Amino acid sequence: MSKSSVTRIINIYEKWACVTNPYKGISGRRKLFSRNDMYILQNLIRDKVNRYLNELVSEMENLTGKRASIATLWRSLHYLEITRKKLQKKAYEKSEIIRAHYLGIIGEHYTPNQLIFIDESTKDERSLSRLYGYSPRNIRACKKVVFVQGKRYTILPALTLDGFVAVDVFEGACDKNKFVKFVLDQVIPVMNPYSGNNSVIIIDNVRIHYDDDLISPLEGLGCHVIFLPPYSPDYNPIETAFSIINHVLNVIMILWMLVMIQYILY
Repeated sequence: MSKSSVTRIINIYEKWACVTNPYKGISGRRKLFSRNDMYILQNLIRDKVNRYLNELVSEMENLTGKRASIATLWRSLHYLEITRKKLQKKAYEKSEIIRAHYLGIIGEHYTPNQLIFIDESTKDERSLSRLYGYSPRNIRACKKVVFVQGKRYTILPALTLDGFVAVDVFEGACDKNKFVKFVLDQVIPVMNPYSGNNSVIIIDNVRIHYDDDLISPLEGLGCHVIFLPPYSPDYNPIETAFSIINHVLNVIMILWMLVMIQYILY
């Protein structure tokens, strides 16, 4: 830094108590969009998150009368810290009101030790395929994987505050008869009349679960049957258990491969 620059900074600091002149205008090329225009751009993104850049250019021209290039619009989004991400799709039928009502009922009328959650998960040879990998810049990360489905297995567990109290694993998909049989044969024996432990069964809001052969025996025992809100698997803690199981299976596969490599080499 030159002596004149240091002198200029000292003079500015002595005058304004900061190292830049607070009343000096912004240097550089004048921006096309004003602050109000940037608010309009934010609202456009908030209103519809999956617009293309050329669509945003047209919308901004209609609303502000200013025609920007795609590069200028992209820089404006970057300035607003708005980035392009993989779109997370949510079911239109998902109702936050119904979900809030469900949480209110569970929180007001039941305790954790009363709840027993049931859900099924299906896996095949493709389930352990990893979605991400590493490669040099500008080179795709490729790996040969199994495309054929092969044998499919279903795990059907019941989860309580103490862990899994019942589980069934079978080949193929889960249908109504298999689900009802699992509940009658393995879950009901560990349940109690309300308001004892394991007295409230919570299951997904799907067609195969709405069956008198399932609900009548549970209600006859004095248990409560509650269905999750539509499209709300995140309210079932068994989904977290499935994620942990999947992670463990991945680790076991890695260890098995290392053992096989050592066996072949040595």
